[in-house]
Amino acid sequence: MSVTPTRLRKRASGELVPAELHTKLDLADLLDAESAWTPWRFRLIKQLHQAAVPRTQWPQHWHWNWVHKLLSQGVLDIGGALSPLRLLGVKCEDEWQGLVLGTSLGHQSRVAKGGMDLLYLKYLESAPWNLTVREVGQEPRYSGVGRQLMELGVRLSEAMDFRGRMGLHALPQSDGFYEHCGMTDLGEDPRVQGLRYFEMTEEQARAFLNPGRTNR
Repeated sequence: MSVTPTRLRKRASGELVPAELHTKLDLADLLDAESAWTPWRFRLIKQLHQAAVPRTQWPQHWHWNWVHKLLSQGVLDIGGALSPLRLLGVKCEDEWQGLVLGTSLGHQSRVAKGGMDLLYLKYLESAPWNLTVREVGQEPRYSGVGRQLMELGVRLSEAMDFRGRMGLHALPQSDGFYEHCGMTDLGEDPRVQGLRYFEMTEEQARAFLNPGRTNR
């Protein structure tokens, strides 16, 4: 397993704390994450329900269960030598703070000429305690998790010789985040529940990794 040190900011204190970027997780890691995330999700949804918050304002991935998603698709081998799937994550204080699942097969760029292959991000999620849910007074425990997950994706794309190219379909509540990451919004995709499709080009990937640099 490849592990790279990084840092996350604790929202309560503002301090930067040590964290880790993991680039090769397996099913056991996924089970560890879900065993911690699921009870928190249920508590959060119970609070939203009791506060009579309309369901349209709930986090749109409130019902996600990564293990169920993968097993229902017959996926048992994550990150194996013959598997196109890679599970990556951010860990801090011995808990998974976010996960991203990418696949290296079956997806081509809609922007680059010649339909070049890219890394497709099937799922990306921060731990439920890192969500801003003001309706019930929840502020994120850590900030910066989403950007760290995107960086993991770019780095994996580079390692697979896709030169940072990535694509994904976004839940509507996340559209602004992917726009902020510099991805190209290619509009609603009727083939995937009408979700907006976003793509990151090689140039956008370089800009994402080096936000302070300008081309000369």
